[in-house]
Amino acid sequence: MNSLDKEKVLFFCCDIQDVFNNEANQKNYNCLQVIECACLMNEFAKVFDIPIIVSEQNPKVFGSTVQQLKNTFTQNTHFYEKFTFTMLSDKGLEILKQYPNRNQVVIYGLETHICVQQTCLDLIKLGYQVYILTDGTSSSKPLYRSTAYERLKQCNVYLETSQSVMYTLMQTSQNEKFREVLKLIKKYQFQNIFPSL
Repeated sequence: MNSLDKEKVLFFCCDIQDVFNNEANQKNYNCLQVIECACLMNEFAKVFDIPIIVSEQNPKVFGSTVQQLKNTFTQNTHFYEKFTFTMLSDKGLEILKQYPNRNQVVIYGLETHICVQQTCLDLIKLGYQVYILTDGTSSSKPLYRSTAYERLKQCNVYLETSQSVMYTLMQTSQNEKFREVLKLIKKYQFQNIFPSL
C-alpha cells in the first residue's frame, strides 16, 4: 500500500443533507459529529488544494446539503445531485475522470452502510485506494455502521480517522501549513465523538 499523498488524493463527501440534521435524526445519526468532521476535512482540503467531490442524494426528498458544510466548499469543490446510491453515478464518474493522476480517495458522509459503502466498493473495483473516516461516517443504527466497516475491511478499504489522515498527508511538523492545520483541529473539537466502531 502506498501512503496517502496530497498530490494523489481526492476527498469524497457523501450526502450530508438536511434530513439527517433535524432534531429527530441528529441523535440517531450522530449527525453533528459527521458535519463537524466533514467541515474539518473540507477546510483541510482548501489548505492543501485537494479536490473535493460532494454528492447530494435526491434533494427533493432528503433536502439540501447542510449549510454549515456548504460554507466550507472551495473553488476546487465539485457538487452534484444523484439518484444512485453510489457516488459513482454518470456525473460522479465524469468528475472522477478529470483527475487521472489521483488514485486515492478519503470518504466521509452518510449513510455508512448504504451510499458510503457502495461508493467504496465501486472505487475499489476501479483500482482506487480507499480510506473511510470512522469519525466522519454514520448510520441510523450502530450495528449497520459496524457491519459496514467489517465488510469494507474485507474488501481492502482502510479504516482511518480525520486526524490520522491529516497528519499522514502533512508528514512532518515542519510542514509550512502545520500551524494552520492545528488551528483547524482546535476549531472542530467534536463534542460527541463516537465512543467506538
